[in-house]
Amino acid sequence: MSNQKYQCCFCGDKIESNQIDITALLVVSNWDKERDLQQEQQLFCHMECLQNKLADNVPLYIADIID
Repeated sequence: MSNQKYQCCFCGDKIESNQIDITALLVVSNWDKERDLQQEQQLFCHMECLQNKLADNVPLYIADIID
């Protein structure tokens, strides 16, 4: 098991490893452009923080699998 520490990009708190956390988001800029023009960054968050930030009409299917 890794001793690496993760911080939630939404609340700023440490993320403890459990059943659904650590959640990673992959952000890609210039999605509609050629691959060489894209940039990627991985961000970490609590699943609950992600769910709370999404609009009500945006489904988060992986949360349903975990529940």
